[in-house]
Amino acid sequence: MKKLSIIALLMTVVGMLFWQPQLASAADELSGHSHEQGLRYLISKNALVKDAKGSYRPNANVTRGEFASYLAKAMNLQESSNIVFKDVPATHLYAKDIKLAASAGIITGYGDGTFKPNAAISRQHMAIMLERAIDYLKIPKGTPTITFKDNASIIKDYRQAVAVGAQLGIIQGSGGNFMPTKNATIGQAATFVHRLMTLADDSNTGNSNGGNSNSGNTNGGTSNGGNSNAGNSNSGNSNAGNSNGGSTNGGNSNAGDSNNGSTNGGTSNTGDPNSGNSNGGTSNTDDPNANSSKYVIKEISNGTLVGNQGFATFADAEKAMTKNTQVIVQNDKIVKMSSGYVVTNNYVALKSETINDSIAVAGNTEMEYLSSDETQVKVRLAGQVGYLKQADVTLIPFAMSKGRSYYTNENGEIKHTLYDYKTNKYSSSYVYGKAPSFMKPGEKYYSWNGITFTNGDGSSKGDAYNYYQFLPARATTHYTAEEIDAYIMQKLAEMESTGIALYKDATKKSKLIGLGKTLKEVEAKSQINAMLILSLAQHESAYGMSPNAQNLNNLFGLYEYDTNPLKKKFDSIAANINELVDKFLQPNYITPGGSPGRNFANGAVVGSKALGFNVKYASDPYWGAKIAGHYYRAEKALGFKDANNPYTIGLTTTHGLNVRTGASTGDTPLFTYARSGMPVIITNSATNGWYEVLSDKLHTGTAFVSKDYVQVINTVK
Repeated sequence: MKKLSIIALLMTVVGMLFWQPQLASAADELSGHSHEQGLRYLISKNALVKDAKGSYRPNANVTRGEFASYLAKAMNLQESSNIVFKDVPATHLYAKDIKLAASAGIITGYGDGTFKPNAAISRQHMAIMLERAIDYLKIPKGTPTITFKDNASIIKDYRQAVAVGAQLGIIQGSGGNFMPTKNATIGQAATFVHRLMTLADDSNTGNSNGGNSNSGNTNGGTSNGGNSNAGNSNSGNSNAGNSNGGSTNGGNSNAGDSNNGSTNGGTSNTGDPNSGNSNGGTSNTDDPNANSSKYVIKEISNGTLVGNQGFATFADAEKAMTKNTQVIVQNDKIVKMSSGYVVTNNYVALKSETINDSIAVAGNTEMEYLSSDETQVKVRLAGQVGYLKQADVTLIPFAMSKGRSYYTNENGEIKHTLYDYKTNKYSSSYVYGKAPSFMKPGEKYYSWNGITFTNGDGSSKGDAYNYYQFLPARATTHYTAEEIDAYIMQKLAEMESTGIALYKDATKKSKLIGLGKTLKEVEAKSQINAMLILSLAQHESAYGMSPNAQNLNNLFGLYEYDTNPLKKKFDSIAANINELVDKFLQPNYITPGGSPGRNFANGAVVGSKALGFNVKYASDPYWGAKIAGHYYRAEKALGFKDANNPYTIGLTTTHGLNVRTGASTGDTPLFTYARSGMPVIITNSATNGWYEVLSDKLHTGTAFVSKDYVQVINTVK
């Protein structure tokens, strides 16, 4: 019996020597791997699982869907919105995590409503997602100084995100190069996420050096406070190759910039003593008590901040504010004020309560300040009310403003001059139409929406709707194909004469040459104004000379926004235009209701952030006005045929308004306007209190809407 016991014990010991936990195969596969620590971290978060063959595939390329899932699980994201991607069905393996990451503003989709979850993700695109995650986790970003030898190969608006990630030690290069277009592996992605969460103080990362992952980087994991100019992932913005036509900055085409929607780019965190931007920042006075409390009340005096009344909580500081000249400051950043305006530090997604949708907003965008608390700021952008994180914006009291974008009447034309809050200088300007009659030469005017204008003290001066900016797309231009071609050549000769390298031989090489016939054919078939499409092409493609236009026959930057690596080449310019019309404008932006899951229809005009394509198409709040400027300059050159034979334009005044096939409530509704304030072209005053209108839904017959719910507007043309 004793022998049997000894044998049994020996068998147990031997068995234990050969038995290992379930992670044995993982240890075999991952042990010694250069990214082992990160991979095991993702496994611990249930973010990384074996494939059908029992492998974690550490050296395989990571996909967009996988990386979104890693971030969602590692960050323990919980809040989900109604964001839908048409290529991510509910049955997709990562559908839930993709939705969570999108709801947190960490990932965005494409203008055609897709996310492309199975596409491999490049290192530079991963960097922009990581930078958003850094913002979400409120990890101080410092002032990034790291650059790579191949910095010029990084998409312009991603360079700052790459620099931030490198400065914090989250991402690294090799031999001084970042290799931005190289696809990242699952192992690399795991290490990036692990370093991110180490900085965020996730106790499960297994890193014991106080949140500093270091990882061979002398700056790794350190947080230098402050803010970066992350730039725009260009969600929903196909504005590549923006020529900035009509601006005073030399006609810079910005070709190759994936975020041309933003004229001035992102801003630094004004008010941060390290940002180099003093507009709206604190005076950083020699106050021995200022840093002893989390929140400090300061008073504006001669454009600077003085005082040192400290409080432990925001609520206590807010209660102690007794004057309109007082502000609450936290870490040298204004977090509450009585009046002023808000500027975005970089690209943000504003969740508009007004239309219950997310709106892409470029950096350096001015917005109305409504209120704020310790974590968020309530703003109004062209009538769209929503909330932004304190970390994403800068609050500037009017009394501390060193400059602000404004409008003027220059020789009878309206000119918009833009202010760059990063450099604290006026950076560029553009003309986009005739000046309204109330604008006097030599005076400055201000507007939050490009429609209602005030003077410097906020007194209302009048409303003005630019004809080209608010002309519905179903309008037909009076210009022939031959006239359009003649104008194109005239404009190309003008651009060629500037001496700018981009426009060399434009009269011979531009992809716009001879486009008149195609534009008029599209106008007849698709009922979209030929001059509108031309204006869009000029703006997006640097007059047909951008690399995308020249090499890919892509006039509109289609599929070249956000984190898109497609570089799709079109067989012809005509094919490119048809794709714009059939897959973007017609289904998503013009037809009321949009396509399933992608309702971008906020009025069939280029518009602004208040209404029109600009609400969703471009992050630049002035994109619609700039497109209008191209149309206006064409009109000016050709004799104002369209302006001299104008359409009558009205705005709907109620939501849920039916447009019908006949002038009676008994007639079948053609479609319904969900929002109020939608522009319509009135073609005839019918009987019984109905207007005959052009249908926004592609329709060859007549359409009618009740006169009681349409207000005719006076347009400036």
